[in-house]
Amino acid sequence: MKFVKNFMLWSAVIVMLITSFAVPAVSAKPSKDLSYSKKLNIKATAYAPGPHDNGKWGDLTHIGTKVRPGIIAVDPKVIPLGSKVYIEFEDGRGSYAVAEDTGGAIKGNRIDIAMWTVAEAYDFGIQDVKVYVLD
Repeated sequence: MKFVKNFMLWSAVIVMLITSFAVPAVSAKPSKDLSYSKKLNIKATAYAPGPHDNGKWGDLTHIGTKVRPGIIAVDPKVIPLGSKVYIEFEDGRGSYAVAEDTGGAIKGNRIDIAMWTVAEAYDFGIQDVKVYVLD
């Protein structure tokens, strides 16, 4: 039984490591050929999987995928679910993400950016960002 628990734990760690490298959290500026349909000024906050930040939904997004970096919660009236976006932070860095979640407090020009941990989400705070809804 101990072997099975250890195997499951290490399997989960490996999956998390692979996933964290597969979805870069922050990248350089997008290419000049960035094609977008909307550019929005947005208030951004952050959240983490689990009941602490995501209530009864736990680790799941609105569309049923796992909450993870590279996912954002949106108001679907402003940014449609499934949209790919580029988020530009005030310091000039940026990140690509997909709108797969919604949130009770996410109304109008607000997004919630998924992080791995509650501590990371708290550290993010509230930031003004530009969001490009990609074609």
